[in-house]
Amino acid sequence: MTNISDLEQRIQQLEDQQAILDLKFHYLNACDEKQPEQVLACFAEGEIDIDFGHIGRFNRREDFVALYTELACRDNIVDMHHAQNPVVTLLGPDRARAKVALRFHSIDTQAKTSLQLGGHYLDEFRKDNRQWFITKSHFRVNSVVMSDFSGEYNKVIYTGNSMPA
Repeated sequence: MTNISDLEQRIQQLEDQQAILDLKFHYLNACDEKQPEQVLACFAEGEIDIDFGHIGRFNRREDFVALYTELACRDNIVDMHHAQNPVVTLLGPDRARAKVALRFHSIDTQAKTSLQLGGHYLDEFRKDNRQWFITKSHFRVNSVVMSDFSGEYNKVIYTGNSMPA
């Protein structure tokens, strides 16, 4: 028979896993909705580890959000992050990691180009004062399609399993 303490622990683990997923989805929605202050709030204060490959590496959330704001928070940029297949692993009461697949589509209405990426996030999380924060986020690309729709027809300009050099 399961005792109350075991049930409380199992419920807490389920709540923590859901809170981590909610945080990740909040981050992706904030990116799409061009809300840099909300993006910033998803990451832990202090030193963190962000590696987004072709976009760059960052050890402070403020540096990442500054670049995000410059690149994405423009009227001509339409971004769509679609997360799927999440796997969250709790490493203790205040630590966790997750792998989340991502399908990303970005449209530049001014340059008349689009970018589709597939890949996955490898993230780590820390719980401070009953709230989860991202402490590490690495994105690995595994598919790319770049298109130009400035002419009469949509033209694929690059496909591959990594970003072009």
